[in-house]
Amino acid sequence: MPIRTCVGCRVADEQSVLIRLVQGRTGVVVSRTAPGRGAWLHPGCGELAARRRAVPRALKVAPGALLGLAEALAEVDAAGSAWEKPGPTQ
Repeated sequence: MPIRTCVGCRVADEQSVLIRLVQGRTGVVVSRTAPGRGAWLHPGCGELAARRRAVPRALKVAPGALLGLAEALAEVDAAGSAWEKPGPTQ
């Protein structure tokens, strides 16, 4: 399983445990498969990532250029323990 680092808490973990944020055409989206540079977060690390200004830095964009960042980080925080680790399909 690939290992990624959470931009909020800076802890490395399996990719399947983390949530990926990507800058789309209409703003920041939560998507594992969207093309482009991504920022990986643990469920619940959205507030920490916002305080550290880590998502714009990880996506290599100006902090004010991300539309919908606050909503996406709120979605990450709301996911909390409800985020389900995707399992193998049978």
